[in-house]
Amino acid sequence: MDLVDELQSRIVCGDGAMGTRLLESGVSIDRCLEELCLSEPERIRRVHEEYIAAGARVIETNTFGANAVRLRCCGMEERVGEINRAAVRVARDAAKGHDVYVAGAVGPLGITADQARAQGIDRANCFREQINALLDGGVDLIFFETFTGFEEIEIALLAKKELSDVPEICAVACGVDGRLSCGMSLAEAFGRFKKMGARIVGLNCMNAPQEMVAVLRDLPDEYLFAVYPTAGQPRQKDGRLLYDVTPELFAASMGDIVASGARLLGGCCGTTPNHIAALAAAIGKLPP
Repeated sequence: MDLVDELQSRIVCGDGAMGTRLLESGVSIDRCLEELCLSEPERIRRVHEEYIAAGARVIETNTFGANAVRLRCCGMEERVGEINRAAVRVARDAAKGHDVYVAGAVGPLGITADQARAQGIDRANCFREQINALLDGGVDLIFFETFTGFEEIEIALLAKKELSDVPEICAVACGVDGRLSCGMSLAEAFGRFKKMGARIVGLNCMNAPQEMVAVLRDLPDEYLFAVYPTAGQPRQKDGRLLYDVTPELFAASMGDIVASGARLLGGCCGTTPNHIAALAAAIGKLPP
């Protein structure tokens, strides 16, 4: 059974934030977080293990920005394969002995289409390089997350389809108006994902749980949804980012999110193992 099959019959708990968790643990904001899979693998493994202990059954590799464009900012664009394979290895080690899926996290490149053209960057090749390394490492699925425009995630999905038929999650980030930055509605985006063969669609980042409920309200229930809200909007205090949605409030909204059609639930920025533990407990009380 793969994740898609399991989601047909039950709600599954995902993990929480990686980046904000690492910063909270003392990692400098100047560090390349993905490189930590090589230099401090035990630190990354501990985060995975915390989420698994909290009840997560899907964990994401620490590879959100592990593509050549983003890694170029820290002089590591030649280490895409090395970093992604190491990230899968760390996640696999943490998942050993547990009934857990390892998802290869793939985020946007961080540049616009015009910037890519001006710099001679082949965006499809960038995604293909990262995804191929994740697949080589042995992920169970690919998790596209936090894409704010349709064109880029379309390029990424097509690149993945060339390489493998493992399941994928296509998760976008939008405002409370339910539209991507390009103006496309979620309903249209999800419909196009389905025509392209995407197995799971979803939302992550930008919105807290109750905002996600509002965004999901008018969407058709014909899809397998993954929903990963934030723990609220960040605010700065004493040089730190703080998030105000407590684990209890985070979990309390999940019944409404499930009622909107969500099958895979996790957390994005600001969520911690405590949020995921509360979420897993709430899921356990829901009917199958």
